[in-house]
Amino acid sequence: MLPPITLTQQGDFAEFLGDLRIIASSIGPDRSACVLAVEAADVEGVFAREGEHGGFTPSRTRRPYKAVAFRYDGLSFHRTELPEVPYAFPFIQILGTGHVLVAGSRCGYSKGRAELNASVYTPEGQLTHQLTLGDGIQDIQAARNGEIWVSYFDEGVFGNHGWTEPLGAPGLVCFGLEGQVLWNFTEPSGLEAMADCYALNVADDATWACYYTGFPVVRIAPDRTTRTWKNPVTGASALTVSRSHVLHFGGYQEKQSRCTVQRLGDGSLTAPRELTLLLPTGEPLTAGTAVGRDSILHAFVGTGWYQFDLNELPVW
Repeated sequence: MLPPITLTQQGDFAEFLGDLRIIASSIGPDRSACVLAVEAADVEGVFAREGEHGGFTPSRTRRPYKAVAFRYDGLSFHRTELPEVPYAFPFIQILGTGHVLVAGSRCGYSKGRAELNASVYTPEGQLTHQLTLGDGIQDIQAARNGEIWVSYFDEGVFGNHGWTEPLGAPGLVCFGLEGQVLWNFTEPSGLEAMADCYALNVADDATWACYYTGFPVVRIAPDRTTRTWKNPVTGASALTVSRSHVLHFGGYQEKQSRCTVQRLGDGSLTAPRELTLLLPTGEPLTAGTAVGRDSILHAFVGTGWYQFDLNELPVW
């Protein structure tokens, strides 16, 4: 067991939100924080499950809603007003160009056509184009070079919402800025196919993923070659990677706040150590959104943005 670590607060969106409520948060390719916020009256509609078809969450809200994208780089805030966002259960990313990407988790397919479930806006809020990123999105992380990496949960992999040949069937797909598929994940030799991508980390030098079945950790180099490690930690929702170690955060049920650090061995993760992450208030990190980027674990709790760098831990 490692000594507890207190996360560092990097910012607080409270003074800029006013009466708005955060509905999505993420970390961009420049490691700035970005959140999507709406009026309190619109929150329920964004996450409503009514009107489901075949028991699946709707891809769009009953009516478009006004939203505001906030970006904070540690020094200054940038505000982008988005007049008509149609997506239920949205994701947000600030692209390397400063453009804003908003996407819905679900995407229908009917009569040979897929819905457009993502929109790209200028930093001033003008819609430039829409694209299809597929159904059952688990996470979206953009790279500095403009690539858009999308991971999928099981419904996106196996097909729902009318999909018989799902765009998300590989479990992890790399898209270009116009929505063109640049690369699909194929399981490395000796591993099972990706049925559900639990954790994604688009770092500067590689893309990392941890997935079911088996929960291996996979490193995808810029030339798309892969390296893998066996991993005993199951169900983690975020991972960060240093030069010598991997951190997994999250898990099933009572292990949702579990944090495990392991050494990058030869084909396996070894020497696991449990780590307790604390907020500056002294409370354990148990809720909110956790995002791994490079060696840094980011946490959004309430309106606050917190960080912990895995490189700060002593090696063993």
